[in-house]
Parts: sequence; C-alpha cells; structure tokens
Amino acid sequence: MCNKTISLFDLLGQFPNEESAREWFEVKLWNGTPVCPRCGGTHTHRMTRDNGEYLRCRDCDKRFTVRVGTIMHRSHVDFRKWLFAMYLIVTARKEISSLQLSKELGITQKSAWFLMHRIRKACEQGDQLLQNIAEIDETYVGGKEKNKHGNKKLRAGRGAVGKQAVVGIRERNTGTVKASAVSDTTREILHSMVCENVETGTTLYSE
Repeated sequence: MCNKTISLFDLLGQFPNEESAREWFEVKLWNGTPVCPRCGGTHTHRMTRDNGEYLRCRDCDKRFTVRVGTIMHRSHVDFRKWLFAMYLIVTARKEISSLQLSKELGITQKSAWFLMHRIRKACEQGDQLLQNIAEIDETYVGGKEKNKHGNKKLRAGRGAVGKQAVVGIRERNTGTVKASAVSDTTREILHSMVCENVETGTTLYSE
C-alpha cells in the first residue's frame, strides 16, 4: 500500500487551473472517455460557448458536462473550488462552517453551504457492498509539520505525523468508491473497514 501525503501546496500544484481540475473529474467519472448520460454513447465532441465548454453526443445530440448526474449538477462553482472544498472538509480537525468555507473559497455562504451539503451527502456510506474486484489505498492529507508555527508542531516524528489518514476502496468495474477518514492505518482498522464495505469473495488489490 502506498502512503501518499497531500498538502494544500501539493493540491495547488496539481490543479493550477480550471482545465486541470475538470480533466481530473472526467478521468475519475469516465476513465478519460466521456459517456453520454442520456444514451450511454461514447461518440462525443467538445464545443465552446460564452458560458463555457461542454460535450455534445453524436448519437443523440445531448449536450452535457462532467457535472451532470454528480454532486456538482446544476452548480456553477468552479471545478477547482469543488476540489478545494473537498480537501478542506476532509482535513478539518473540527467541523468547518459554511461561513469559513465561503471565506476560504471566495464564494457566498449560500454556495458554501450547498457544497458542504452535497459533499457530506456523497460521503455517506451506502448499504451496498463492493464486489468482484476492488482496490484499496490510503493517503495522508494536511500541512507539513516543518511549515507550521512552533507551538503547533507535533513532536512525534516525521512522515504522516499531524496529518489525517484517509482510506479509500474502489470497485474496479463500476468505479464506485467508499472512503473514510480513519484514526490510524493499522491492520486491524483496515481489516474492519474492508469487512464493512467489501463483499466476501471479492478480489482485493493494494499498491
């Protein structure tokens, strides 16, 4: 299993503009090949208008974006801000308020509340277990200890110290993901998470 650490600085580097954030969502949702939400066709082409870029299905003429059918549906908030909202909500040591989130992202409090509601709802664990073939991985999110003020540093070592561990399990065929922030990544905790979310007999891969 690969222990990756993602800081806010890393996130800024990975998504320097709106296009990079949009492409990330497209890869996660469609594995890089856009799929029409109406007919399921994959023959699409990109078009641009004053209100932004969108995709047009060559089979049924449906016009759509990666937002359709996701938590971003009918939202005009930038893709980058959605990503940063996800990061801030997951890494917050205490529950972040809509007012604070609005200030961090430069959006209205109403929009911030909408993002928080959608993101938290998406994080709720469903009853359906992952099956067939699944992949498990972990990452650590949060700032680096060396970049913190002296009175906020944790004197417990290096690496993942002071960061939030997040474990994700992805069903390979459907792309369904179940993720959760965990207190530690010991064998016992990971085993418990697998038992709660993965059907018996599923082939499980880890990096």
